[in-house]
Amino acid sequence: MNNNVFEKNINALKIKNPALVDKLLKHILTDVPQLVKENNFYNFTYKGKYLHNPINPLGEAAEIFSMAENTPVTIHLIYGMGLGYLFQVVSAKSQGTVILYEPDLNILRTAFTLVDFSNDIIKKNVYITNDFSEACEYIYQKSNMKNTPLLLSTAAYRELDEENFNNMVIELQQAVGRFSLDLKYTKEKFYGLILKTIGNIPKLLGETPVGEFKDIFKGKTAVVVSAGPTLDRNIETLKKYRDNYILITVGTAMKTLSANNITPDFLCVIEANDCSRQIAGLDLKDVNFVTEPYSHPNLRNFEFKNTFSHISQNLPTNEIWCNISGIDNSEYFSKGTVSYTALNVARILGCSKIILVGQDLAYIEGQCYSKDSAYKDLVCTYNENLKKWEITAKDFESFCMSLGNYDDPEIRKQKALERINALNSALYYVKGIKGDMIPTESVYSAFIQPLYEFTQKYPDAEYINTSMVGAQINGFENIPLEEALKDSQKIEKTELSSKFKYDTERIKDNLFKIKESLQPALLMIEEIKKIHKNLNNDINRYRNVTQEILKELKKLVTGYSALSTDFSEKNKLFDYITTAEKIDIDYELKMTREFTLGSITKLANNINNYGISAENKINTVTEEINRIMGII
Repeated sequence: MNNNVFEKNINALKIKNPALVDKLLKHILTDVPQLVKENNFYNFTYKGKYLHNPINPLGEAAEIFSMAENTPVTIHLIYGMGLGYLFQVVSAKSQGTVILYEPDLNILRTAFTLVDFSNDIIKKNVYITNDFSEACEYIYQKSNMKNTPLLLSTAAYRELDEENFNNMVIELQQAVGRFSLDLKYTKEKFYGLILKTIGNIPKLLGETPVGEFKDIFKGKTAVVVSAGPTLDRNIETLKKYRDNYILITVGTAMKTLSANNITPDFLCVIEANDCSRQIAGLDLKDVNFVTEPYSHPNLRNFEFKNTFSHISQNLPTNEIWCNISGIDNSEYFSKGTVSYTALNVARILGCSKIILVGQDLAYIEGQCYSKDSAYKDLVCTYNENLKKWEITAKDFESFCMSLGNYDDPEIRKQKALERINALNSALYYVKGIKGDMIPTESVYSAFIQPLYEFTQKYPDAEYINTSMVGAQINGFENIPLEEALKDSQKIEKTELSSKFKYDTERIKDNLFKIKESLQPALLMIEEIKKIHKNLNNDINRYRNVTQEILKELKKLVTGYSALSTDFSEKNKLFDYITTAEKIDIDYELKMTREFTLGSITKLANNINNYGISAENKINTVTEEINRIMGII
């Protein structure tokens, strides 16, 4: 064992991943890879298999990397260290991010004693881990709307433990699906969510946070209903035991329950879009409504028994409402799906047994949703001509109407076609409860891991999934609903009342402060406009890339950085309302490798447009704050 090489690698890794260093120092080798030399190349054999091509491992590594995209925003995820051929080729040539994931500490520790990787490890764009969740977190940090991780590995490594490799690929797909949801949410919705939250303040003042009723149903059973196809199979059981559990439903399942005369205790809808058609025409006066501060104002126009706030702390825009109101939102979490919110509501209320109904997260026997749900017209069938599964709408016009309140029939049609096309483009497979692979949507597959993580985060409750034919959700026992409820006891009616009240004067004062905090940005934007004008004049004057033009461009980029980074870090409201434009410009800055008159003009115009857009958004937010302050 070469202790000097091992020490150099460990010292380099300490800065990047001290937890992995600790694991490596404590690890006792149980199955040592064997170093062999063939065809003038060193190789590892492990569990009876070569880890690299035995004829030319370096050529193999070079060929693998040559087939991968390589840009400043590319994420190269390497599965397996081996003797480091692929790792060192990628770390030497990658323009983007390099993540090495080696789950086997036997291999990683042995390689660290034989090969000096220290110069690779210390590179800013390189990260090494043996923990897949850590790899995913690092991918998320480096992700944007225009990149996804590229998985690089040797054929031998994939065959070494084929089952675990295939499972990792599925987990990676699900992780990327979650990241895409988060990034899409970040890019497209922050500004709109901020405006909706501010506009909802008059209604929010009358909404009690769910946390005010913590443990009010301590030790009771909760049933969380979603709109999957198996909801229909469980209707009669839900009726039979209705008095024995707290019923929490998501919006898309509400019409199914109503059609069967089942009244839930709580209805959860957290959509920023107007999805009020999901519950339009229903009698909701005996239903408690749970929603987020940013959800669409039309959802608050129905007659509910009570309306409660669920203020998820991991949704950045809710931070603005917490700063304005002074509310503590440490009890609240959400992860992309309203079912997660419903689970958290059940936990806050103190329920110790939480049962999922209709949480199929897959297309069951051609059905996408329950037959009476808002999206009942969607079906998933095998297209013999195309030789693939395909989602269509049985009643296209009915499906159009279910998507939102669009008066123009052409817009309704366009939105429906976009939705169906998006579903088909994202169609793939997940492991089912029965162990088979079943068709689903990428978004649904992205929900599986968060639901499992919920059970790990809050292990004190009993978690049951009653789908029996849908996607496997780890952390939940797979038990039929009848069996899950057969020993349940009647729950006495409990009125939910609270003396909670917001401090209106404090809210007004904080609204004024955040409005004033945006004003310095307007001065910085004026400076950006001025520099942009000077730069344009120079471009028109010289018609060539000159030192004067490059100096003005540098001033413009510096001004942009001062606004988009320095000011944004101090002012979260400004950061959130300008995030979408910032993502695009930051991407452009990373990708620009050559400054021509064309690339300079394009970049300068985009930075100037960023400033103009930021100015318009500041003015709109300011006007909305003034309007709300006048109301409250």
